[in-house]
Amino acid sequence: MTSDPHLLAPDGLVPDPDTIRRVCGHFATGVAVVTATTDDGWTGATVNSFTSVSLDPPLVLFCLRHGSRLLHAVRTRGGFAVSILAAAQNAMALRFAARGQPSFDGLDCLVGTTGAPVLRDSVAYLECTLADEHPGGDHRILVGAVTALGLLGPGAAAGHDDPLTFYRGRLARLDKECER
Repeated sequence: MTSDPHLLAPDGLVPDPDTIRRVCGHFATGVAVVTATTDDGWTGATVNSFTSVSLDPPLVLFCLRHGSRLLHAVRTRGGFAVSILAAAQNAMALRFAARGQPSFDGLDCLVGTTGAPVLRDSVAYLECTLADEHPGGDHRILVGAVTALGLLGPGAAAGHDDPLTFYRGRLARLDKECER
């Protein structure tokens, strides 16, 4: 049997976390900030695990590390908001990706029906109630039932606001769309 140099984990072996991160990093994802209300105010975190699950009923999901402040807030309050970041919001993504409690000082936020803040300069937003939760290794998979949503940025309604993406371990912008 010959060894393929492109295989990063031999058959039967579990790949290490760095290899998984490197390989999965070749899948471009969107970047969003998920927020919730706590007894002390608001909290939030940048996620690239956000995705649509179902259109009928409308469900979305994202993943959070065990023990995160945001996970506790979503479980306690039962609701959260998702702000889908625009390409120009890389500083916002980094702000909410940092360890510790994020600061909302100086941010222009809308307050939705869940009480969670929506970042006004985002491309779009969704408000959700926690519908289900599943184990996912060192994370929890949270499923939300969408209760409200909308487009926000100046060009979002016309489809002109590009989203922020995450690719190969870095924040990125879409280069151009493929022809249909």
